[in-house]
Amino acid sequence: MTYRHALLLFLALVLLPSLPALALSPEDLRVESHHPQAVVSLDRIIEDGKVLVRVADADNNPILGLTAEDFAITKLGRQARITQVESFAENIDVPRHIVLVLDNSDSMRQRNAVRPLLDAMDEVLKIVRPIDQVHLVVFADRDPQRMGGRDLHVRTFSSSDRAMLKNFVDQAFLGRLTVNTFLYEAMLAGLDIIARLPAEEPKFMVVFSDGEDLNSRYSRNDVTRAMEDFERFESYAIDFMPGPRVDPFLQSFAARGGGKIWKAEEGAALVPIFQEVASKLQYNYVISYLMPLEGRLAVSPSNLTIEEVRTIDASPLLGHIYFAEGSSQIPARYHRFSRQADTARFDEQDLRGTLEKYEYVLDIIGKRLRDNPDAKIRLVGTNADFGPERGRQDLSMMRAVEVRNYLQYIWNIAPERIRVEARNLPEKPSSSRIEEGRADNRRVEIHSEHSAILDLIRSTYTSHRLDTTALIVRPLVDSFYDLDEWRITVGAGEHSLAELRGAGTPDEFYRVPLAMERPHEVGEAGRIDVNLAARDARGQELLVAAEPVAVRFIQTSQLLAQRLDFRVQERYALILFDFDHHSIDARNRHIVEQIGARIRDLPQAGVEIVGHTDNIGSEAYNQQLSERRARAVYDLLRNAAPGAAERIEYRGAGMIDPPYDNLSSETRAFNRTVTITLEYLARE
Repeated sequence: MTYRHALLLFLALVLLPSLPALALSPEDLRVESHHPQAVVSLDRIIEDGKVLVRVADADNNPILGLTAEDFAITKLGRQARITQVESFAENIDVPRHIVLVLDNSDSMRQRNAVRPLLDAMDEVLKIVRPIDQVHLVVFADRDPQRMGGRDLHVRTFSSSDRAMLKNFVDQAFLGRLTVNTFLYEAMLAGLDIIARLPAEEPKFMVVFSDGEDLNSRYSRNDVTRAMEDFERFESYAIDFMPGPRVDPFLQSFAARGGGKIWKAEEGAALVPIFQEVASKLQYNYVISYLMPLEGRLAVSPSNLTIEEVRTIDASPLLGHIYFAEGSSQIPARYHRFSRQADTARFDEQDLRGTLEKYEYVLDIIGKRLRDNPDAKIRLVGTNADFGPERGRQDLSMMRAVEVRNYLQYIWNIAPERIRVEARNLPEKPSSSRIEEGRADNRRVEIHSEHSAILDLIRSTYTSHRLDTTALIVRPLVDSFYDLDEWRITVGAGEHSLAELRGAGTPDEFYRVPLAMERPHEVGEAGRIDVNLAARDARGQELLVAAEPVAVRFIQTSQLLAQRLDFRVQERYALILFDFDHHSIDARNRHIVEQIGARIRDLPQAGVEIVGHTDNIGSEAYNQQLSERRARAVYDLLRNAAPGAAERIEYRGAGMIDPPYDNLSSETRAFNRTVTITLEYLARE
């Protein structure tokens, strides 16, 4: 080790004990009083949220009767909320230790002070509470006690019972008084008692003596040194020596403990002096406080626009009915009428959204077969050809027959128009290596040569566009205590849009998606409110609100009334690809050519093509596959609408942002797609 390293190590060892503790120190806490004469000193921090203070005037006389309105507490520069202020007479939680050293030598009898002293002690004992502990020390001529490593001529008694304490004092002064005086030994005994008391509990030591010590084995210097070894306690002295001169040693003892000395030249002065001593023991206050729970909440953006969009939606018809493993029963998620009569009211134009349309796929096929009596269909039942379904073409046939029976008996389609077939895996199967792929293969495929049967499902309705997809919420909770819970709510009027919950410190920000079930009602509300509620470990509650997000609502009806352009969106989610394919079959090629003609007729329309995939396979592979699908459609549209290439954008979204959740065979099938969106302004 070099000299430099040795020096650094030495300095670290020397300085380490002097580093400040991480816990709250008295310097971090400031207690003040609004009382004009009050001088407040912080006695001790009892626990977090509770302090003991002394309040006196400039002459060190106690100020009693103060309340919470008379105090102010700041902690680390922040204002606390005072919850309770109690004097020692009122407090029942903080025990007080009072050590009384009493001169019971024969000089008390000679000066006729015994009865006045007993009366004076009654004044002190009046303030003793059940939780207090009083420790009495008197002289003893014989049988010294071993205390603090010393043999001391004293008798001691400790109790919180006033009657027992009075009985001990009476015996000490009404019985045989001591011939000798052992003031210094009695004070050392009192200091030893102080040393053994809990450090966090308030302690007082009162010495009553005529100031003489003729027989102690120890000196006043021993007492002075002993005081230096103890934590701070309040010390008081009553000098009962004849004459006006105050004993300098007793005066020094009282000053070291921040207390006071009284001079009593005769017994008649003892009662009022001990009354004042009793009041001194009462001028401490226990103040309970809480650091308030505070917080702020910010939201961006500060405003958003909801625009009604007339949507012309063309959804693909997925001609697949999927089945549970080993089952030929049509799952309940597919809508089915129970009576032929109910089918008369069915109209596919009433359906909105691709998944809702697919839910009615059996009824759509039935209605189209009824409307096109020359059309025929072919039902091909398949199985996963894995596990319990391996080689089960009989199961495949039962699945196809189940679909045929519904169309025949509910939609009244003649059986000769429905051909049923069975095979194991579909002609173009999904991967059998994973359960998702096997689930995709348990199905009935619907095929038809008639163009109307599997044509797009078209509908027109009003949708809504938001110019932002999410709110950024920034909660800031300033708490000195742990948070038991917090909750962020996002709402518009009576409608809840989102809710976040947690415990502990919230994150710096949260992204809250704006998925609105009733966007028109949010638009009509005109604002979005974001609120933060929190509760800390001390039961304090916080409720703050961010500035409302202003909502601008653009309604088609208003634009029409003002003869203004309104926004139209034509959406075509029409290309359903086979698993792991990007080629476009003849039927979809014809539909793309129709969209190309639509683009030619709408020179003001912007066109976006987005390719998607399911979640089977790697992210990188699916990204490339989605791009190939989007590019294939783009190439066809560019040829179908010459000169419109600059208005057409295309991209692949991969498996990251799917239109649907990939949790079922149906949604995975609909995610193997390309969506084409035309958007433009129109006027009636």
